[in-house]
Amino acid sequence: MNTAIPARTSTGADPVRAFRIGAYGFVVLGVGHLAFVAAKASATPTPEQRTADTAMRESTVTLLGLERTTFDVTHGMSIAMGLFVVACGLLMLAAVRQAPGLVRRRTAFGWVSLAASLTALGLALLLLPAPPIIILPVTSYAFALSLRRGAAD
Repeated sequence: MNTAIPARTSTGADPVRAFRIGAYGFVVLGVGHLAFVAAKASATPTPEQRTADTAMRESTVTLLGLERTTFDVTHGMSIAMGLFVVACGLLMLAAVRQAPGLVRRRTAFGWVSLAASLTALGLALLLLPAPPIIILPVTSYAFALSLRRGAAD
């Protein structure tokens, strides 16, 4: 007869579940950003937006021999940022699916995710509109909760 006490397996206390919430938050943030960029690009600009866009198109930046308008650089970086946030979230989900121990053992994987989320939250509070200010505290809390629930290395 086996007298060993089985390990408690409460899904509510699972660090992987909390981590996944944070990773899905990144995906939602990136997809939302890209949807906003697409909606803004297809909307009729206000006179103020036309004036700003014209000024940005007249200002150029040259870096390593490539000349680009400020408009192109700003929009290109914005789209790339949205894609990278989605990719990071999807990579986090794929990694934790293949190797849940990365989260269960409080490795650098979880700490880097928390640091990125908190840094992005700080930037959002200073520079960005409401959606990232709403989503990033959720991702940060989820990553922190995941680390709290994980076992020390």
